[in-house]
Amino acid sequence: MKGFKLILSLSALIALHFSEAKAQSGYAEDALRFSQFGSTGTARINALGGTGNSLGGDISNIHNNPAGLGFYQNSEFSFTAAYSDWNAGTTLLNQTENFNATNFSIPNLGVVISKAKTPLEVGDWRGGSFGISINRQATYNNDFGYFSNQLDQGSILDFYVEDYNNYGVPGGTDGLFFDAFLINPVDDGYDYVPNATLALEKMEKVENEGSMSEINFSYGGNYKNKLFLGASLGINSVSFRSTKTYNEEFFDDNNQTTLFSSLQENLYLSGTGVNVGLGVIYKPVDQLNVGLNFKSPTWYQINEEYDADIFADFFPAYQDPEFGSISESDAQTDLYVSSYNLRSPMRLGGGLTYFFGKNGFITADVNYLDYSSANIRSNAFNPETDNQDINNLYGQTINYSLGGEFRFDMFRLRAGYAYYGDPIANPGNTDRSTNQISGGVGVKLSGFSIDFGLVNSKFNGYYSSYPGSDLAVIDNNRTTGMLTLGFSF
Repeated sequence: MKGFKLILSLSALIALHFSEAKAQSGYAEDALRFSQFGSTGTARINALGGTGNSLGGDISNIHNNPAGLGFYQNSEFSFTAAYSDWNAGTTLLNQTENFNATNFSIPNLGVVISKAKTPLEVGDWRGGSFGISINRQATYNNDFGYFSNQLDQGSILDFYVEDYNNYGVPGGTDGLFFDAFLINPVDDGYDYVPNATLALEKMEKVENEGSMSEINFSYGGNYKNKLFLGASLGINSVSFRSTKTYNEEFFDDNNQTTLFSSLQENLYLSGTGVNVGLGVIYKPVDQLNVGLNFKSPTWYQINEEYDADIFADFFPAYQDPEFGSISESDAQTDLYVSSYNLRSPMRLGGGLTYFFGKNGFITADVNYLDYSSANIRSNAFNPETDNQDINNLYGQTINYSLGGEFRFDMFRLRAGYAYYGDPIANPGNTDRSTNQISGGVGVKLSGFSIDFGLVNSKFNGYYSSYPGSDLAVIDNNRTTGMLTLGFSF
C-alpha cells in the first residue's frame, strides 16, 4: 500500500511541477520584497534620513530625483563603502533566540559629467549634467530563527496529518512527510510516528542573503537657475537566496529521543528589471527648493529555483508492514525551475529644502507607494491566486523623512529621521513599519570631500513556519556605517 501511494505521490509531484514550486516560493512575499526601499546613496544623503527629492547637487540624485543633477557646476566622481551589522531577536512562546549577520558592501559608485555654462555665457538654459551610478537599493543578508520546548505546542506533523486526511497525500514538499515514513496510512486515514503525545522540541533557522542593485543613467538640466528638470533610466538586478531548516525532536518520559526529523528548503531567485524616472525642482526664492519626483514601476523578469529534502531518525526503529524495520529515512523533491514577471509599484515623491544662507539647511521628503498594485505574470503557472493575495494583503503607505545640515567653514554636521509605513493593509496587532535615525559628519574642500554617515533602523518582522503554527516575532535592529569619498574635476 505504501509503495502504491508513493508512486501516486511521485506522479502528483511531476504533475504539480510548477504549481507546487509556486506554493513554496510565495510570490506575494517576493512582490513585497522587491518593492520595498530604504535610504540609499551616499553617506551624506543617508545621514540626512535618505532625503533627496528637493536637495540637488549630490550624486544620489542620479537614482533619486535626476533634476538635482542640474545644480552641478563641476564634474564629480564618488565612491561609497559601507559596513552593516544586523541583529535579529526572534521570540516564540516567550522564548527568544538572537542572531547576527554582518555585511561589507559598495552601496554607491558614480560619476557626474557637468556641462554647465559659466556666469558670463548667455542663454536661459544654463546647461546640465549627465550621471551614471551603481546603487544598492536593498540588502537581504540576515539570519533569524527560534527554539521552543513549550508543553502542548503543536507539531508540523499534526498539520499534515489533518491535511492528508482531508485532501490526500500531495506531491512536492508537502508530500515529503509521507515519503520519509513520518506520516503513514492507518485504518481510518493517516497518522504519524510516534503515535503518542510526547515532549517536543522544535527549532528553525532561516538564512537569507542577496541584494537589489540599480545601474542608472540620468540627465538633469538647469533653466534660469530656477527650474531644474531631469529624467533617468534604471536597470535593476536582484539576487536572493534563502535556506530554511526546520527540526523537530520528540522525547519519551525518560527524556530519550524517540524521533528526530529535519526539513530543509532552498530557494534562489535572480532577475533583472527596468524603470524610468522623471523629476523637477523649482526655486520660487533663492532660499527654497520644491521638488517632485516620479519613479515608474520596475518591470522584472525573475528566474526561480527551489528544492527541498527531509530526513528522519526513529528510536526505536519504525516497523512498517510493507518495508519492515526503518531506523532512518530521507526524501527529496525535484529541482523546480520556473520564471515569472513582476511589476513593482510606482513611486511618487515630493520634498522641500530651506537654506539658512551658507549656514546649512533643513530638508524633508514624502513618498507614496501602493504595494497592492504589484502584479505577477507567468506562462509557467496561473498567478491569479498570487495577485489576489497581493491585492488583499498589501496596502498604500506614506513614507517620510527629515534631515538637516549645519555648516561651519569646511565642516558639516548632519542628522536625520525616516519613517517607512507598514505595507500590510490590515495589520491588526502587528506593526511592520520602520523607524530610522541617522547622523554624520563631513569635510568639504576644493576638489575633494569626505563624508561619514551612521544609520540605525528598527522594525519588526513576523514569521510562521506552517499554516496554523505559532507566530514568531522578529525584532530587527540594523546599524550601517558609510564612508563616501568625492572628487571634483
